[in-house]
Parts: sequence; C-alpha cells; structure tokens
Amino acid sequence: MSNTDYSRRQFLGLSLAAAALTPLSGLARQLEAKAPTPDAPYKALVVVLLEGGADVFNMIAPTEADRYADYQATRQNIALPRNSLLPFSHSNSNGLNPDSYGMRDNMGAMHRLFEEGKLAIVANTGTLLQPVTRSDVENGAPVPFELFAHNTQRNQWMLGSATGAEHQGWGARIGDRLYAEGNPWFNVNVSDSNNLLQTGGAADAIHFDEAYVSPNTMTRYGFGPESGGGELGRVYQTLYKQQQESSHLLMATFARKRMEELLHPDRLEGLFDNVLEFTGFSDGVHETGKPLGRQLELVAQILSVRQEFQDRFQTNRQIFFVNQHGWDTHDSDNAHQVGYLSESLGAFQNALAEMGIEDQVTTLTLSDFGRSLTSNSAGTDHGWGSHAFVMGGAVNGGDIYGRMPQMRNDSPDAWSDRMIPTTAVETYLASVARWFGLSDAELDSVFPNLSSFPDRNLGFMA
Repeated sequence: MSNTDYSRRQFLGLSLAAAALTPLSGLARQLEAKAPTPDAPYKALVVVLLEGGADVFNMIAPTEADRYADYQATRQNIALPRNSLLPFSHSNSNGLNPDSYGMRDNMGAMHRLFEEGKLAIVANTGTLLQPVTRSDVENGAPVPFELFAHNTQRNQWMLGSATGAEHQGWGARIGDRLYAEGNPWFNVNVSDSNNLLQTGGAADAIHFDEAYVSPNTMTRYGFGPESGGGELGRVYQTLYKQQQESSHLLMATFARKRMEELLHPDRLEGLFDNVLEFTGFSDGVHETGKPLGRQLELVAQILSVRQEFQDRFQTNRQIFFVNQHGWDTHDSDNAHQVGYLSESLGAFQNALAEMGIEDQVTTLTLSDFGRSLTSNSAGTDHGWGSHAFVMGGAVNGGDIYGRMPQMRNDSPDAWSDRMIPTTAVETYLASVARWFGLSDAELDSVFPNLSSFPDRNLGFMA
C-alpha cells in the first residue's frame, strides 16, 4: 500500500498513535496505571482556582467574643461586623464551639450548603516542605521557594508539591495513574487560561469553550468522511504521516497537535446533542475573564452528557479545571468575589442535584496563598496559609477540618504577618484523591512528599 492510500480508519489511528511522542509518556506507562473498570461508578472532581490569593480570613471569621475582639483589633478597618456574620450551627471535629465562627453575610448559598452537610472547610492549608512552627521558620527551617510570589505559589499548588521535584500537574499525574496510555478526555479545562494542574501527562487536557461542536473540519479541509477525500486529503495524510514519524521532536509534536485539531470535531460529533440547560448561573458584575458562573454552567452541561464520554472514550473519571480571577485584593476586602463565588457554587450544586449526581461530583477550591493578617489600610497583602472549601454530596460537611489559627496581633501561628499552614497541600489533595479511587501506593506516587506529613486523610470525604 502506498503512502497516498491510507484508509480513514488507519489515518485516525496514525494520529492517535503519535500521542506516544508526548514528553513523559514513556514514564507514564512505567507507572503501570490501571483504569477504573467500565462498570465503576462515574466520579468527577471540579477544581476551582481562586486566582490571586483569596482573603479567606474575611470569608470565615470568629464570632466568640474574645476571639472576635482579637480579629477586629488585627484586621482593623476591614474587619467584618460581628452581628453581620452567618454563624455555624454545627459542632466540629476540632473541638470548637458550634458558634465559634461564621461566614460573611453575602455567602448565603455556601452557608446553606454547610448547614446541609454538603460543604466542609479545610483550615489553614498551604504549601510546605515539612511541618513547621513559627519558631522553626525563625530558626531557619526550610520553606517553599518564593513563598509570596503569585506564579510560583500557584504553580506549587497545581503541581501538588513545593519541593521543585515535580514537573507534571497533580491532575495529569492522577490521569497517568488511572489510564496508562493516557486518556485525553480525563482532564477537561473550561477556563480561559492555561493551567499547570492538568499538563505534562501522557495525554493533554481537552478544552471546551462551550457545549457545542463546530462543523467537521476534516470536510472543510478537503478530507471528507470517506477514505481521504481527494487530492488535497492525500497530500495532507502523506505529509502528516511523515512528520509524525519524524525523529525531530518539534516537528513530530506539531504534526500530532495539528491532526488532533483537524480530527477533534469528527470524534465529538453528536456529543452535545442531548445537553441539558440550567438556570441560576450569572455573569457576575465587572468580572475579569470568563465569568465563574459561565464556567461552572459549562461543567454542568458537560456532566449532563457524561454517559457519552463513558460510552465513547471509556472515561468514568474526570477532572475539570475552573478559574475565578480577581482575588489579588491589595485595595479592597474582596466582598464582590466572595459573593459571586458563593452564588456560583450554589447554582452549580443545584444543577448537580437536578441531575441526581451530587454524590458523584466533588468541588474543591485552591488559591495562590492566603492574605496578610493585618490591613494595609485598603485591603491585604500576600500571605501563606489559607482556608479551602470542599463541596458535594460525598463530603462530610458542616465541619471544619484541621486547626484554625489564632487571628490576633503577634499570633503564634503567624510569621511576618502571614499564617503558617498547619495542613499541607498534599494532605488536603490526597484526602480528595482517595475518594476519587486512588490507593495508598498511588497516593504516594502522585504526591511523593505526602510522607513528610503526619496526616494522610483529613476525613472530610465519605
């Protein structure tokens, strides 16, 4: 058979086979991943990045009199009024009284989910090399590289490690554990930005801007759905086959990427024919980038056709990446972002309930870092430790996990006006990944520095 006579099926196979040229794909195969069995229940993680460093200390504030007085003296002009806070009615596992803390008054949807047991708070989590106290840090204990830099700390969160030894995102590493040869439908990016969390694996993440598939680009370029569709089609096939087999990595990768783009609509034809529409999602006010509500609406729409992904691509596990911009609040106390986050998460959980998959989808937040304890007169500056939120029907919600730090001037839990994390990123993420289906051995391979910390499971997942 000559180079000009490839059948369409062989042509598709060539494009897929070229994925082996992706960097690190050989390593991924060495990990001996095992995909979830076809009859395993569907599960999804939805990762919401609060980009810029969320001031969580004005999202969760103390309500007990003495603790509130310390908080008010520390935060000064940006402290929230005590009587405005939405108090928790649930007791929590770390021994705090039920009314010790409350949420900001514009977090009604998240407060409701907390009260319903569908939302948990992970206290004071952040990047660490090892457990450290204030004394340890002041005496030279190792701390993560470039602690207060946006890009570095955000990357360490998305790598799931502050050691500098990891070069794949933790979402990509989980994908390699579950799908040895890579599954491009496992990691899904709906944000308007690149994300390190889903890069570097055996298969690239797929990106959706909307729940719609454009017309067949193969036909547009002269290929046609038959065996190659004319002279132009045969020329393209020959050139791309040669380049995909090239010893020049750049040329081979370019050819593979180009073929993926051309074949993409063909593979997804009809995927969104039965997509559901949802209400309650909004664009927000003066949002930067693609609004959070629209990203979460798109995730809900994709989840509404999850059976198509399972049937076509043997994918019953997926990770979605969502990005909310605008949290670098040097000149405000982030009231707008907080309210919009709560509204959007509430609408998303309502959509999951409508589909009957609340127990199968877990949403979790991460951020560059927390903020400084004290005000800079207008807002707050870059910090370190931060609270995170986990939402879903499989969450043991209505509780605070980990140790809440002392919010006061010269706090023993702070260093240079920044909270020192008491829960490592690895512990937080491993607690979610365990629910997702990873074994202890797989957790250690995905989060190699997990063994440096005393806790492997915070217990917030059912």
